[in-house]
Amino acid sequence: MRRVWSILFLAVLATGCSLHDPPASNVRPPKPGVPATLTDVTGIYRSIHQAVLQLRSNGEFVLIVPEGPGPTSGTFTLQDGRLSVVTASCGTTTGEYDVVVSGEQAAGKAVLNIAAVDDQCDSRRHYLTVDPWVYADS
Repeated sequence: MRRVWSILFLAVLATGCSLHDPPASNVRPPKPGVPATLTDVTGIYRSIHQAVLQLRSNGEFVLIVPEGPGPTSGTFTLQDGRLSVVTASCGTTTGEYDVVVSGEQAAGKAVLNIAAVDDQCDSRRHYLTVDPWVYADS
């Protein structure tokens, strides 16, 4: 009987009695509204057409469009809802966009809406604005 209690005690201890904090998460969905700076929107976003937009806190971004031009990268700034982007595929042309976050502040529910203000690069403008971008939990 003592052995049964010992095994039971070890099983309970191993399955849920940890004093460790849960692992850190990099999931930080944006708040709804107009983002003030680039750190307000950093993260990974996905579109309904399986495109991926990763906005990094160092001002770099990656855009992957499986049924389009493939992967592209560049730099961006964001100030009071105005997004400025530069990509090698568009030369030195800077694209200007307005950004608003809608939905709930949760992965899978926070939506980044990007609207073109001025961008002479047709393909970049198309792929950034064709769909809303949903914050992903990865």
